[in-house]
Amino acid sequence: MFYQYYEKIKDLNFKENEILVFGCHELGKHRSGYAQTALESFGAIFGQGEGRQGQSYGIPTIGSDGKVLGIHDIKKYIDNFKIYAKENNDLIFYMTKIGTGFAKYSVAQIAPLFKESPVNIKFHISFVPFIESLTIFYIDDLENCVQMDETYIELPLGYGNTARMKLSDDEQLKNKGNIWEKHSNINSHIHYLKLDDNQFDQLHHLIEKKRKEEIDLLKDLL
Repeated sequence: MFYQYYEKIKDLNFKENEILVFGCHELGKHRSGYAQTALESFGAIFGQGEGRQGQSYGIPTIGSDGKVLGIHDIKKYIDNFKIYAKENNDLIFYMTKIGTGFAKYSVAQIAPLFKESPVNIKFHISFVPFIESLTIFYIDDLENCVQMDETYIELPLGYGNTARMKLSDDEQLKNKGNIWEKHSNINSHIHYLKLDDNQFDQLHHLIEKKRKEEIDLLKDLL
């Protein structure tokens, strides 16, 4: 199954066919997080919990009594949403990390409930390891293969393929998810991979060492 992902919702000016999916109270008390955003910017209706509301769709994670719903109950609402998304395949749904705010579930608990979803749903990138079957890869001579610039880190996979991850100068690799995009000269579709855990840790230390050496060199020049 090929899913679509996004890293951050930067622009609230959605196209007409784009829908914000948010976690909500069963009684539609949209008072915080993306529920409040949906109320203020996407036509959500105060007093309505589940379902389509303007340019948004609510999935309850908090019960009518104000208590957090159990995973089984949330799954029922998610299943309803998956049916709706399948029946409306002309729409693109941006799935926020429902249930991970006030409800305090983890992405690892919520994301697997979306397996076998329609392909017109875009998930947050943190969902990848829980709904994709990630191939683990290993790099020979890791220290001499790393390519970096101000935005990306890249590793060679052979046959014109590379594994790439966004990594800015102010980010540490250990704080990023071990999720890599496989880029191919032949196939334009992005596949997701996971670097061997020991190598991922090794790579973090290599990058920090390289950064320190660059800082020390700059100090010497000044």
